[in-house]
Amino acid sequence: MTLRPPRASLVCVGSELLSGQVNTHQAWLSVRLRRAGFDVAGESSVPDCVGVIAAAIRRSLEHSDAVVVCGGLGPTFDDLTREAAAAALGRKIRFVPRLWKVILKRFARYHVAVPEENKRQAEVIDGAEVLANDAGSAPGQRLEFRWKDGRPRSLILLPGPYAEMSPIFTRALPRLSARHARGGSASLTLRLAGVPESVADEKLEPVRALFPDASFTILASGGEVSFHATIRARTPAAARARIKALRRAALGAVGSWCYGEGDTTLEAAMGERLKRRNLTLGVAESCTGGLLGGRLTSVPGSSAWFTGGIIAYANSVKTSRLGVSAALIKKHGAVSEECALAMAAGARRALGAKIALSVTGVAGPDGGTKAKPVGLVHLAVSGPGKTARAKRLDIHGPRESVRSRAASAALVLLKETFDALD
Repeated sequence: MTLRPPRASLVCVGSELLSGQVNTHQAWLSVRLRRAGFDVAGESSVPDCVGVIAAAIRRSLEHSDAVVVCGGLGPTFDDLTREAAAAALGRKIRFVPRLWKVILKRFARYHVAVPEENKRQAEVIDGAEVLANDAGSAPGQRLEFRWKDGRPRSLILLPGPYAEMSPIFTRALPRLSARHARGGSASLTLRLAGVPESVADEKLEPVRALFPDASFTILASGGEVSFHATIRARTPAAARARIKALRRAALGAVGSWCYGEGDTTLEAAMGERLKRRNLTLGVAESCTGGLLGGRLTSVPGSSAWFTGGIIAYANSVKTSRLGVSAALIKKHGAVSEECALAMAAGARRALGAKIALSVTGVAGPDGGTKAKPVGLVHLAVSGPGKTARAKRLDIHGPRESVRSRAASAALVLLKETFDALD
């Protein structure tokens, strides 16, 4: 019999979240809560208003075992989460001198005078446990109690900046999961590239049918697909055994489209494959303007396999730095398969790399023609021996979508090149 999983809700605080800023915390927190065995019952983005924040916390506590609040723990006038959480629980706030000394010590390391308003960050709700913040001055808080229905509840308050929020929550999650655990749970995330979401969904449909006791999610973003599965059972061992069998079936269904699991990124997975083959990589970018190189250098240790990149935006740079002939550009255009192949070969030579990728295209919103419309992108790879591959893309969407999807597609082309060589 499948056990009902514990429920969690998120409350994200900040008026900026209602003024166009993208809330990335919701996705990050939701993934980790699901992996820990929680069903995420809802998310609220609320403004910097004590009454609204308190109402959102109370609503969440009515139907969730755990409520995670992020944002609003800073020192300024609009950081009101402490007051709102105290109001939602009917508790008082107290100043903790010991915590204030910790904050003072942190500021002293940077030889910065401490504003008086920072004292607010040493205020703690009655009954709360302080969650240390090693990356900032705003500590988190954890409250554990029984709600009106007599069942246990947990309320966790986290600072807003990702660099502070993420490590605090990572440390708090095991205890949160243990407090509300019902049986055991196990999760799986497969990362896919080079396959449309609909095709991946079709291939994985028999797997879903084989495991009716699992919950599934499939998501597409930036030319990649992620497949998530969670199984709950009466014991952790039983859940692990079932997810192991599910993983085996899912990998059999998606084959080489899977480039990694968990939080693995496509760029990190390609870096590992480059290292295994003792290859170095260089890039030549036109329409992506450095996005591809930025993704590659975001991987820790990428200096072991990434030599560098050339942003050849102007045709004069394509000819002078990459050795693309002016005659080739005149005949085929800068956005063409021929130019992409020449750019990749030129990048190998110029950067001393054993393999190189190139991207050239029309990102828009202007510059398109009937023959070469906005969204047309040509990619190429040049490698050892006679390794040379090219691909044409027609990407629909705004400029930034064209650029980001083109960078992802270049990494997919590198993956497909490795797949063909294996």
